Amino acid sequence: MDAIKKKMQMLKLDKENALDRAEQAEADKKAAEERSKQLEDDIVQLEKQLRVTEDSRDQVLEELHKSEDSLLSAEENAAKLEDELVALQKKLKGTEDELDKYSESLKDAQEKLELADKKATDVMGKISLDRNNRTWVVDEKESES
Repeated sequence: MDAIKKKMQMLKLDKENALDRAEQAEADKKAAEERSKQLEDDIVQLEKQLRVTEDSRDQVLEELHKSEDSLLSAEENAAKLEDELVALQKKLKGTEDELDKYSESLKDAQEKLELADKKATDVMGKISLDRNNRTWVVDEKESES
């Protein structure tokens, strides 16, 4: 009987230990379920953040492509303007050279005009002097007659 009592106590002790382990397992299960739920919530939150980040990245990439296109267009426009500037500078240089040539021609023409004017003045003076001399000679002849 003592053996049965001992056996019963052992079984009772085993039962209590099993109940304690079951309670502990239930508590561990509940903690694991709560941790799992928390991790699932974290995953959902991280997935939302990932979508927002991906959307933001897509917008930034789109803006980058637009900026690159705009930059390319601006560079092409700048190259065209530089070409136009070079052409205009060449044209200006040609015009300046032409102006220098015409200025030199004008200077030569003015010098020739001044020389011709001086010669004309000299000739006019000689003509006037010659007339005076003729008039004087004619007057003398008339006076002598």
